[in-house]
Amino acid sequence: MQTFLRLFFKGLATIVPIALTLVIVLWLAGLAEGGVGRMIRLALPDDWYITGMGLVAGIFVVAGIGLLSQVYLFRKLIDFGEAILERMPVVKSVYRATKDFVEYFSSDDKFSQVVMVRHPDLKISMLGFITREDFSTLPFGKEGEVAVYLPLSYQIAGYTIFVPRDWCEPVDMPFEEAVRLILTAAMARR
Repeated sequence: MQTFLRLFFKGLATIVPIALTLVIVLWLAGLAEGGVGRMIRLALPDDWYITGMGLVAGIFVVAGIGLLSQVYLFRKLIDFGEAILERMPVVKSVYRATKDFVEYFSSDDKFSQVVMVRHPDLKISMLGFITREDFSTLPFGKEGEVAVYLPLSYQIAGYTIFVPRDWCEPVDMPFEEAVRLILTAAMARR
């Protein structure tokens, strides 16, 4: 029975990450196929529509918006829409958080450094990422301090702490590997 349970949990460990990834990808593809596909069906005769056209068109629409966002006039239109969202009490908080999250993952300047934070009086170490070193535009933060993001295991949450730079020991590890290590509670094998 113990061997069966071990095999069962190994099977789960193999299937769950793959299944979750597929569910998310299929959900996003379904949104594109359903939303954009519905618009295509309105424009085309019924027998011309081929399943998958909505997904392909959705990919092109997103890329087209990315291209248009670099045009001055379109950028002004986007800024106008964002200004309206920024004035709505609850919506602005959700919008800002979502925008910051997406911009973080689409920008080239991710967290600047993987570090091990070591408090001089405590006998623990915490793996994190330096997120900011310049506080000149903020009402807090001292010279020589850095902001370090400490993600929590198994969730997309964490703490941002402000500590002296000398508490941070650089770690020679790629960002993605450090995130995987933290999010899996240091159980990642690769």
